[in-house]
Amino acid sequence: MLAIDATKIRKITDARKIINDLQVRLMAREQALEDLARSCEIAVMTRQIHLTESFMHTALEQLEDKLVLPQEEDIDMKIRIYE
Repeated sequence: MLAIDATKIRKITDARKIINDLQVRLMAREQALEDLARSCEIAVMTRQIHLTESFMHTALEQLEDKLVLPQEEDIDMKIRIYE
């Protein structure tokens, strides 16, 4: 999903639809994160790490439609690598 430019929203109905869509997306992510946290908790208690695999796949599926922010083309970056 691409980032939404709030300055281009002119109608209140459009804003309400976008808010509703984002709330649904957020609730789906929260549910997946909660499921993943619970499965990790159970896996740690029982020492059965394989229990997290299906929840991990669900979380990765949620990330396929993650929010993508636009990139600036002329970014002047300086990187230092220390050893």
